[in-house]
Amino acid sequence: MKATTSIQTPDTSAPLTFLGLPRCNNLAEIDADIALVGIPCATPYLQAEAYGLANLAGPTAIRRASVTLGRMHDRHDWDLGAPVLTSDRVVDIGDLPVSFYHAESNRAIIKAAVEKLAERKTAVIALGGEDSVPTPMLQGLSSYKDVTVLQIDAHMDWRDVQLGERWGLSSGMRRASEMPFVKNIVQVGTRGPSSGGDEEVRDALAWGAKFFTGEDLHDRGVQPVIDAIPAGANIHVNFDLDGLDPSVMPSVWVPAPGGLGFWPAMKLIRGLAKKANIVSVAMVEYVQDRDPSGIAASTVVRLTTAFITEILRNRK
Repeated sequence: MKATTSIQTPDTSAPLTFLGLPRCNNLAEIDADIALVGIPCATPYLQAEAYGLANLAGPTAIRRASVTLGRMHDRHDWDLGAPVLTSDRVVDIGDLPVSFYHAESNRAIIKAAVEKLAERKTAVIALGGEDSVPTPMLQGLSSYKDVTVLQIDAHMDWRDVQLGERWGLSSGMRRASEMPFVKNIVQVGTRGPSSGGDEEVRDALAWGAKFFTGEDLHDRGVQPVIDAIPAGANIHVNFDLDGLDPSVMPSVWVPAPGGLGFWPAMKLIRGLAKKANIVSVAMVEYVQDRDPSGIAASTVVRLTTAFITEILRNRK
């Protein structure tokens, strides 16, 4: 589908999409720079069901939170120095047909969808869903040959197996390190009790992963992170929302004090987009039941909109 008109005020009879973006249901016909996609789940820990189930509502809740902003396309966005998104080069493809208890087929569906979009050089922004979603997304990026992973997360995720599962959220960076086209891993916001032990830390450092802890960000800001990204690199951004400070993002399963603030996150997004080619983003770990005011969902919308705007600005 080639979108040919500017985004209009959302039609309440139309499918719910992020910011009222055009809906495209056929990946083979996409002609866009960016595709939004909902991915409610991938490989949940069945021994800890409650965690994965709490994240299922994320994609729909985030889209709903974007409706008000989607009606403001005549407004100037001070955070982005541009009008609220008016591009016809962005589409929403809806939710992938994943199912909570079918992890293997979920991974295949996610990988295949990202592969199709990557072949067309369409950047993918996924609304999750918990943090096992990015692993099959990464698998779908192999056509780029050389990918840098930037993980924003309170946890390091280098477990080989957790709760009997190799593809769960605690193993995301370990699985990424095994993909031959992943050349660099930069991890931002790690703090508090880790999702691994000293052995996992040693393995990550031996592989070459670079860590910028929550304290590092507090002391030095985000510029050292941007400096660690190779110029012109193809970047996958693994944005686990618990990488943000709970004062900004309280609505996650494992909040941890000392994380990234809103403005440092915005500056990081801008710096990444200027320096490198953002090919995919996974916004994961939003828990609707812990967001009674809706402010956390609105924050996800703002950050997602920043990714869209900066990717478009720098592709031009």
